[in-house]
Amino acid sequence: MVLDHAPGEGEAVAAGFQFDTPVRFDTDHLEVDLAAFEAGSVPSVPLVEIRVA
Repeated sequence: MVLDHAPGEGEAVAAGFQFDTPVRFDTDHLEVDLAAFEAGSVPSVPLVEIRVA
């Protein structure tokens, strides 16, 4: 990103970006809580980043 002009003193500069990080599940089993009808929860989904060489 390139600014057309330098921001003034005290002027906020903001930007938004997207990125993609490949991951895999760190476990073969996910614990799911189905305590309520049609409403469940998954308290933790362990992921591991896949490092691309």
